[in-house]
Amino acid sequence: MRNIYLIIAKQIVEEAGRIIKEARETNTFSFEFKEDDTPISNIDQQVQDYMTKRLKDSFDIQVMGEENCDAIDESKPYWAIDPIDGTWAFITHENTSAINLSLIDSGEVILGIVYNPFTSEFFQTEKGAKSYIGMLTLPLRANKTVAVVNFKPERSHPIVRTLNQLFKEDRVKKLTSIGGSTTYSMCMVAKGAFSNYIAHFTHSANAWDLSAACLIIRNSGGFVTDLEGVDIDPINHKGYIIASANADARDDFLAMIKPMLEQ
Repeated sequence: MRNIYLIIAKQIVEEAGRIIKEARETNTFSFEFKEDDTPISNIDQQVQDYMTKRLKDSFDIQVMGEENCDAIDESKPYWAIDPIDGTWAFITHENTSAINLSLIDSGEVILGIVYNPFTSEFFQTEKGAKSYIGMLTLPLRANKTVAVVNFKPERSHPIVRTLNQLFKEDRVKKLTSIGGSTTYSMCMVAKGAFSNYIAHFTHSANAWDLSAACLIIRNSGGFVTDLEGVDIDPINHKGYIIASANADARDDFLAMIKPMLEQ
């Protein structure tokens, strides 16, 4: 049954990706700023409306989304949508935005999709299954050490200073910040491009923010934890997230960064 969900959800997400890509290629979109000073484009709402209708037409399941979402009963199964994760990147013509879609039942994520329409990278998984990019099993390559760390830039947070110090000391071999979608960065860990990814959520993340990528990483043999190494709640989390490709990368990175961030 879940496989049918995944097949139909994949078709819906791919079509949503075509809408996003066409709007960018033709530069036919507008945007404004929400109350929290984050941008929203007219394509965010258009894609959410499209995905919501298609999902409701296909399944007798509730749908919630980031943009003007309906109230739902979380005791029953529901779909969670982020139509464009990384709207800033979409607006500025960077290729690091993604669509997030997850199916959640009884507080558990049972299906996760993250799709970057600009790179055609389609990450998917189901509860109890392997993770894939396209037809290939994740990870594409093993990352046993803290070699490449990606981070979400924060103007006033010590992440940047701390990581730069570790890089200066040659304890991190490569340091990068690709920006854009948090979930796309997390899936790059599952892919094997990065050994670790670190970000900080000042406010609680919602179901559409992290749930799909968390399941993709965990089903690829990786971890998503807090600074204590405890698995985060993928549906509602506040504070640090550390996405790691495997246990060695997690343990080594936490041992390095935790004492420095707690100073």
